[in-house]
Amino acid sequence: MTPTAPRSRRGLLAPALAVLHLLACGFTAPEMSLQHVISDPAFVEIKDGPAIRLDLRYATTNNFTHTDLYGGFARTFLRREAAAKFADAQAILRREHPGWKFLIWDALRPRSVQREFWKRVVGTPQEKYVANPDPGSIHNFGLAIDLTLIDAHGAPLDMGTDFDDFSKAAEPLAEQDLLKSGRLTAAQLANRMILRDIMTRAGFIQLPEEWWHYDAFPAAIAKTRFAIVE
Repeated sequence: MTPTAPRSRRGLLAPALAVLHLLACGFTAPEMSLQHVISDPAFVEIKDGPAIRLDLRYATTNNFTHTDLYGGFARTFLRREAAAKFADAQAILRREHPGWKFLIWDALRPRSVQREFWKRVVGTPQEKYVANPDPGSIHNFGLAIDLTLIDAHGAPLDMGTDFDDFSKAAEPLAEQDLLKSGRLTAAQLANRMILRDIMTRAGFIQLPEEWWHYDAFPAAIAKTRFAIVE
């Protein structure tokens, strides 16, 4: 399978100009607790299923902090609006790649966890890969998901880097240069494009710095329309 360069940038800079006025309105999102999320019908729990496998890295020590930041809380939530888009993505995956699954690494992430991330990277070269917790990550609103694909044999597709690889090699915007330099192979880029094509067709936006990260809404909408989870 050969990658197609135009699609490699599809959805990377998708925030619409029509929503930019929200940034100037001075709105501040309200806050809610994680306990509130569990019982709130505005959120949907994502579970293992025919097209999903969970591997919540921050509920283990297998992450860049080497710490279980979720304290044993190993449940996955998305806002209903994001969950609906993800259901569309699952339908596309089942139809076009029978037997394949999404492997989810993270979804809703409390801002308290985001602050722990920030403490570890602020002032370092890795800072650009972690959202400042003061305005918040889209994860903190339950509107972002980190994921990859596993094939019908249960093997993760080779995407060229692991999750939370804080380097240029993980950046979608650098993919053509990475391909030319040999750091990314044509097969690895093709695998990224399968994931990207499915997710963007379902309405998600690719984060330019991380091939595994997809937002359900632009930041201008997420941070003014929805409550942040502390």
